[in-house]
Amino acid sequence: MKPRFLTLIITCLAAGSAWAADHKGHGPTLPPGCAAEETRLACAIQATPHFLGDGTLVLGWVAGGRVMAARSSDGGKSFEAAQALNKARETIDANADARLALASDSKGGVFVAWATRDKAYNGSLVLARSRDGAKTFLPPKPVASDPASQRFPALAVDGRDRLYIAWIDKRGAAAAKATGHPHKGGGLGLAWSDDGGESLAHEGVALPDICECCRIGLELSPDGRPVVLWRHIFEPNIRDHAVMVFADRDHPGPIRKVAEDNWRVDACPHMGPSMAVAADGSVHVAWYTAGTARKGVFFASAAGPDAAFSEPHLLGNAANAVSHPHLLAVAKRLWMAWKEFDGETTTVQAQSSDDSGRTWSAPRPLAQTRDSSDRPILVGDGKRAFLSWVTGAEGWRLLALD
Repeated sequence: MKPRFLTLIITCLAAGSAWAADHKGHGPTLPPGCAAEETRLACAIQATPHFLGDGTLVLGWVAGGRVMAARSSDGGKSFEAAQALNKARETIDANADARLALASDSKGGVFVAWATRDKAYNGSLVLARSRDGAKTFLPPKPVASDPASQRFPALAVDGRDRLYIAWIDKRGAAAAKATGHPHKGGGLGLAWSDDGGESLAHEGVALPDICECCRIGLELSPDGRPVVLWRHIFEPNIRDHAVMVFADRDHPGPIRKVAEDNWRVDACPHMGPSMAVAADGSVHVAWYTAGTARKGVFFASAAGPDAAFSEPHLLGNAANAVSHPHLLAVAKRLWMAWKEFDGETTTVQAQSSDDSGRTWSAPRPLAQTRDSSDRPILVGDGKRAFLSWVTGAEGWRLLALD
């Protein structure tokens, strides 16, 4: 195994915070000048942006044990007064893979999902809702009907304003433990709502045996079918990625592998995949693996939700430690960003494609830091793409990509 992959695996297997995700060994320290109870954006170690249909930016972040949200009408240059979505300080599940999930509908509904957790990393998933474009929020309420752990939420809203929620659920593992039976990983939890999150038309575990510590991807096909991506546990203990496309709103389809990486590991990599579904229906996936078939961060595409994936392509500069890829489809362009660490500096690199991933522009650096940093997040307002990034030295930044 090459040294850079060994370094990357050690970093990914460590259950550290996103603030330590620059491969330099930093612990989950607060930004300079911030006390443990402060909730200012300047004291956040991660932030998650979301654009509403009218162009308003809603930014969610975790600081001081609170989940905070604020609106901006000028693309993040200034914000209205921030509000806390939870009543009291809690341990919020926030690291490189665990973060807030945001979505919105066409009726002023804004949804924020997150998990609190205990010292054993058991999570409790909640959903907070706004009916007025994130000006105010209702108190958060639990999503799952079972008290076992839920973590790593993902949200999506379709063209009919139906809300979908996906997460990693441990009720199967808890039930197996209670009866003395072995159980690997967690399950894929799914729920959907037809009334803006007021009630759930369905909530449950769609399938077992998915990796319990890696974030999942949730997107919608052009015809409104949910597409879910996760790191699966294939027998005997192969942690490769799988995708599932719903046959229709109420019927999840079969699972299929993205690639035969053959990563046999009895551990959780703590680095989940990213996915984007383009307007033409093509599906694009980026992921990390240390399998016997390939090692590194890779990218592959499928011509449609039900089509086979292409041969994986290695992403980034092989001389650096490459990590945390993120994909975004906006307008007719596909964007991909990732982190590279050369031993001293972390750089966010990006490239774009105008032909559904068949060809790509040359990678170009978007931002750099010599301090700790969160994973890069790509976000679109329907017309343009932006990079959202939190670093120890610069705090939160939103940079236009074109």
